[in-house]
Amino acid sequence: MFALDCPQRGHFMTDLYLSISEQPEAVLDAIAASMDDRAKDPAMQEICASYMGRLPGPGARVLEIGCGNGASTEALLQATSPAHLTGVDPSEGLLVRARARFHGRDGLRFATGDAADTRQSDAVFDLVVAHTVYSHLPDPAAALAEAFRVLKPGGTLAVFDGDYATNTVALFDGDPLQAAMTATQRNLIHDCYIMRRLPALMEDAGFHPPQCTAHGFVQTQRADYLRSLISRGVNAAAKAAEIGQNLSEAFQTEATRRITNGTFFGAILFISAVATKPA
Repeated sequence: MFALDCPQRGHFMTDLYLSISEQPEAVLDAIAASMDDRAKDPAMQEICASYMGRLPGPGARVLEIGCGNGASTEALLQATSPAHLTGVDPSEGLLVRARARFHGRDGLRFATGDAADTRQSDAVFDLVVAHTVYSHLPDPAAALAEAFRVLKPGGTLAVFDGDYATNTVALFDGDPLQAAMTATQRNLIHDCYIMRRLPALMEDAGFHPPQCTAHGFVQTQRADYLRSLISRGVNAAAKAAEIGQNLSEAFQTEATRRITNGTFFGAILFISAVATKPA
């Protein structure tokens, strides 16, 4: 059976998000569509409302790291009602989409920047949010140091990401479709285990011990997000010559078949880690 294991600590996979600023428009279109599919899923909306609803409320100055096309920004605005929100992302193509999404909305700004270099001033934000970003970072310690720098004393950092080592679409032991998910992890995720190490890394960066909460995410008949995730993952695996194009297409066909006949099951465990900078 074709199998690719999730990396152990210190052994990371390729991740197209590491070169997101260099991706062509077709790839950005697929990424943006997947972001929208995930944001529209009722289970993900409930998860976002849960963890974002516990963050600092109306009147805050917010920095969103890796805002992408703005799909997660909408949920953040609804949950926190900030006085001002700045979204940064390394992909100008995704920022163009975010600006178009929120055209005419006051109190919003989208600018080029990344988790380790936001290009923002010291101690100006009440809240920093990184929504599904840290699993793509080569240096999470640098990102935490940057978040610490731009937060005001007493400010809050919220990191939300998948514990992607738990990802499954298997219906039985040895299910070949699970290999598609593993190929997706290899090509779309840099560190499957980051959320397990993050609490200690947050404390090392100077934050108070974080509050961590688990959020289970399951898709069955309505599985637009996981179907698009698998599609992008196996297409990337084929492009990297890890698998052939025929196998890539077969994985996508099987995922679609299961969704159509009501037998698809996919699950991801997400974690939110919320910590404060000492006052």
